[in-house]
Amino acid sequence: IEQIKILMDTLPTFGICLGHQMMAIASGARTRKMKFGHRGANQPAKDLKTGRVYVTSQNHGYAVDNASLPDSGAVMRFVNVNDGSCEGLDYPGKRAFSLQFHPEAHGGPLDCSGMFERFISMMGGREDA
Repeated sequence: IEQIKILMDTLPTFGICLGHQMMAIASGARTRKMKFGHRGANQPAKDLKTGRVYVTSQNHGYAVDNASLPDSGAVMRFVNVNDGSCEGLDYPGKRAFSLQFHPEAHGGPLDCSGMFERFISMMGGREDA
């Protein structure tokens, strides 16, 4: 967790699934065991900034505890439409964001490609940065 804090303070950082949870913990949030985990390729995740809903692929039994976010350095960006659980975080003041779902395993041909474009932009537009 200490190394993740250093990475988030110094480099563009994009966490997916367990990486999302670890980045949240590094920012002061907590995780919790879910009563029913998210499994499958049809979980709706809403972008709270744009209002757009993405059909996402997921496979996890733990989630970031929403109640711990106000005291952390993280802000919820994506929420699961079905149960209100945290699906993504922004980290104000850092070049970092994280997603609980798997954008690399999207439901449609380009559903979540913007997530990778956002990260490339954080790296100054360089895919090899």
